[in-house]
Amino acid sequence: MGKSRAIESGIYQRGPYSFQVKLMVDGHRVTGTFDTLDEARAYRNSKRAALALDPDARRVLDARVKRHEVKAATLSLALDRYEKEVSAKKKSAESEAHKITRLKRSKLAKMSLYRITADDVTAFLKDLKRDQPGPLQGQPLSDATKRKLVALLSHVFTIARKRWRMAVANPVADIELPSHGKSRKRRLEEGEEQRLLRELAKARQAAIVVPLVRLAIETAMRQGELLALEWKDLRIADTHGTAMLHDTKNGEPRIVPLNATACEILGAMPRPLKGGPVFPIKTAALRAIWEFACERASIEGLRFHDLRHEATSRLFELGLGRIEAASITGHKTLQVLKNYSHLRAEWLAQKMNQAASSQGLAARQL
Repeated sequence: MGKSRAIESGIYQRGPYSFQVKLMVDGHRVTGTFDTLDEARAYRNSKRAALALDPDARRVLDARVKRHEVKAATLSLALDRYEKEVSAKKKSAESEAHKITRLKRSKLAKMSLYRITADDVTAFLKDLKRDQPGPLQGQPLSDATKRKLVALLSHVFTIARKRWRMAVANPVADIELPSHGKSRKRRLEEGEEQRLLRELAKARQAAIVVPLVRLAIETAMRQGELLALEWKDLRIADTHGTAMLHDTKNGEPRIVPLNATACEILGAMPRPLKGGPVFPIKTAALRAIWEFACERASIEGLRFHDLRHEATSRLFELGLGRIEAASITGHKTLQVLKNYSHLRAEWLAQKMNQAASSQGLAARQL
């Protein structure tokens, strides 16, 4: 009989005595096959009129469409759309892409947005473990990391409801969120810096990671800021210089002063003629190298971001005021800066002794 061909809107012919009606109404397919074109036309027109006038027929179609939509609207597809329409416009797009990938690997990904419950989300959080290659692989994720993942999941449901007009409930609203966690006060303990650098020097990419870590300690720059730094952003003159940061966490560019040690670190690195990134390494590779180095150096609980705490605290120990320190670190409020500065009790005791000695000397002079 051959293939069917369209002869009118919604009508297809297959052979001399086979006319098929194919209509899409609100996402639902309506079909029928007839011996003559007149019969097919009459059926098509009657269906269009009936669906337009008959509320019962429309409710049946709406129910069928709804069942199809519920089945098709998986979290995985929603995450794909969210990444294209929402994440792509964020400064944290790369970081958020990793969270989306993790969510898409979960059991939730295959479920419909309409059917994910609070219990499903709770079970998802309970089973979360580190899956990146390294010595910490398989260990439970921190509450802070879980909280970030569930916050992303919650926003997907919010976007689905408000922007995509999907009648979905947000299951995250009905769970107890993981805690924020206490403010970290981790600093490098005695001997840890030397042991860490010694182990990092054994890595295949030691020429990149060793100066990267040393510069983080000297400048208080974030990991993302260091990885985004390019040679054209540097201005170095002997024992001092500057680094121009265009893409910072708070969205405002800033200039970081470089002391003599920082200039020495950068001056010892090979500088390509064509320029490019100062530290050409991916975040995942850096994380793996860091974790293996910490394990070999017998250093527990130290994260790369703790170097920012260390560097900020050292600025205060050098005698810089809060405004001066904030201009270097890029903190927008002094309260946040306070959370990043953890002064050693030994240093405070020495400063108290110096102040007391100065006061005693002044009193004796009177």
